[in-house]
Amino acid sequence: MSGIYVVVADEDGVSALTDRAEGLRSEGSAVQVVCLGRRGLEAARSSNADGVVVLDAGDDDLRAEAYVPALTALLVDRGPELVLLDATVSGWEIAAGVASGLGVGLVGDATSLSREGESWRAARIVFAGAAVETLAWDGPGVVTVAPGGQSAGPVHPEEGRAAPAVEERVVDADHRVRTVARTTRVVDTVDLAGAARVVCVGMGVATLADLDNARRLASAIGAELACTRPVAEDREWLPATRYLGISGATVHGDLYLGLGVSGQVQHTVGMRESRVVVGIDTNADAPLLAQSDLAVVADVNELLPILLAALDPASVGAR
Repeated sequence: MSGIYVVVADEDGVSALTDRAEGLRSEGSAVQVVCLGRRGLEAARSSNADGVVVLDAGDDDLRAEAYVPALTALLVDRGPELVLLDATVSGWEIAAGVASGLGVGLVGDATSLSREGESWRAARIVFAGAAVETLAWDGPGVVTVAPGGQSAGPVHPEEGRAAPAVEERVVDADHRVRTVARTTRVVDTVDLAGAARVVCVGMGVATLADLDNARRLASAIGAELACTRPVAEDREWLPATRYLGISGATVHGDLYLGLGVSGQVQHTVGMRESRVVVGIDTNADAPLLAQSDLAVVADVNELLPILLAALDPASVGAR
């Protein structure tokens, strides 16, 4: 059965990938989800897929990568138009094995994806965000989709649409590497990619008191608080889940407000698709100000209490 195949290597991302597949399929083609083990099965059942295939080796401790031979055999038999995976550590490894087994090309970390008949076009960020590479090919291919990557979706399941049929297959897998333990890591679960407004702090925010003012400003305007990579990794003021840029999150919201952000290309690649960009920095030549719809040359640490006072008179003097 030809069509677009979404491979579930991790628990998350099933809905987003099937939405993208739905927006890309041609008339009469199907969207199929392949679950490696029972990962993501419940999410697949409630997605807009036409069918679900479960490859089960009977061992919940197997890594998703162990299913590559069985997955490749299934796809060789089915002859997919396109195979989609999330751009995760598991997704990258599985995609490489599948592309090799199918003898087709592999596009990694696509930020956009479209089709024209039997031809495909994808874009991805290269050179640490300095450029966007556009790729085109005819026929089948394997693509890993970057977090927040856009396509012709999203298309959500129609009301009353029947649940996809589930086919379960018992398969052999590579048992040489197994998961022996899992430890839950406490992480900040912020969804920056889905935020309508973002307030981003850079190294120009001088103290933790100023950071607290930035946090209060974000709360006052209904925005998520984000940061540049040095604020998260060097100062460790905010968790890594909150930094924007080439190796962090990408935002596409209505407003990006940069506080003391210089705007190096490694950062701006994560926010340049925002509808309105406001930058505040003491350096009039800061790259971010050149990209801003509204550029303010000022000390953000002095300006923050003024902004808070304008939003809430009770905030006067708060620093």
